[in-house]
Amino acid sequence: MALEVIASAKVVPPNGTFVVAHGGEQVLLVRTAFGVFAVENRCSHAYQELAEGKVRKIMIFCPLHGLGFDLRNGCPKGNLTDQPIKAWHCEETDEGIAVDLDIRLDPQED
Repeated sequence: MALEVIASAKVVPPNGTFVVAHGGEQVLLVRTAFGVFAVENRCSHAYQELAEGKVRKIMIFCPLHGLGFDLRNGCPKGNLTDQPIKAWHCEETDEGIAVDLDIRLDPQED
């Protein structure tokens, strides 16, 4: 898979989210003052969808327990889990928001 436009840039509001089904994944697009990010739409602790979570700087917080995930690499911040969520390479282009599901940014087990 290569970098593919999966959404219009205007569907992801500032400090907001938008979910897109793409390549067998529920991709959560998140816009912050630091850019647009693409992560898995599921908390690795309680499997809650993250789309309704609060967005602060480079973090998204699970709406169930408040566990934060770094949008740059999917890593959790807190004591509830040490399992990251998937994070993918994402770019905002003239055509829209593009994601490459083959380029993972989260730490992966060997």
